[in-house]
Amino acid sequence: MSEMHAKESLEARVQSADKLLAMPQVVFDVARLLEDDTSTAGQIASSLGRDPGLVALVLRLANSPVYAQARTVDTVERAVNLLGRDTLQRLVVAGAITRATSNIPDQERLPLEVFWRHSAYCAVIARHLADRVLPRQAGSVFLAGLLHDLGKLLLFTQSPEAAHRAFLSSLDIGDGLNPQDAEREQLGFDHAELGEALAAHWGLPEGLVACVAGHHHPQSAPEAHRLAVALVHLANTGAHLAEIDSRDWADAPPVSADVWETVGLEPEDLLQAVEAAQHEVVDVEALCAPVPE
Repeated sequence: MSEMHAKESLEARVQSADKLLAMPQVVFDVARLLEDDTSTAGQIASSLGRDPGLVALVLRLANSPVYAQARTVDTVERAVNLLGRDTLQRLVVAGAITRATSNIPDQERLPLEVFWRHSAYCAVIARHLADRVLPRQAGSVFLAGLLHDLGKLLLFTQSPEAAHRAFLSSLDIGDGLNPQDAEREQLGFDHAELGEALAAHWGLPEGLVACVAGHHHPQSAPEAHRLAVALVHLANTGAHLAEIDSRDWADAPPVSADVWETVGLEPEDLLQAVEAAQHEVVDVEALCAPVPE
């Protein structure tokens, strides 16, 4: 496929994704308010109130055992103050996107349950790593881990046979293709490029877009976001190990050269994060559960 046709195809898929993954404008408005230090809990609550589904999600979490109070949290403003901005940002964006993907018809090539299990592992592992080396961005790194493979979900939904052919091609040792090369050969672009275009189209924060784009090749990420991208890259490898309860590096995508030096961590640190994630992932998967409207 020519570069021009590949770009046209990429743009067409992003446009069609708006119908497939309908994202309410309120999500982006709330995300911007949460990033603005001058916004108030009342403003955030007022914006959230425009989406009953998000209100239900926020109140459900605020009244969950994790945040259980002596009395019921019955207002959105109180929930905003209780949960804090970091948790709310994760919840609002993750909850909205997982609610949107519930409209996607399930298909055998990449079941939603499998997709979100991997994504949840990546998010939790990324947060554990970020807590050590990039604590102020731990919330956004968590989100990036949760959304890193959004392009893959879109590919397997829009073009399941082509995506599956690329997957099978990547298993053929003789052709020397990694999964991303195989996708580019079949489609003219890979799932990271598609995810990047979708995240940018939705107006998600620049750092999150960079993590989605570069989670397989962090060394090419913009310098301002390279550390966060490298953490998601490591978390993706760790998620593969966590899913099959393995500690054998051969069972997961390889870690790019120089990443350990970039993040200032050791392989054992990643394995510890994998271990911790295996005890926590069920709580994160609850974000993906349908919310009664």
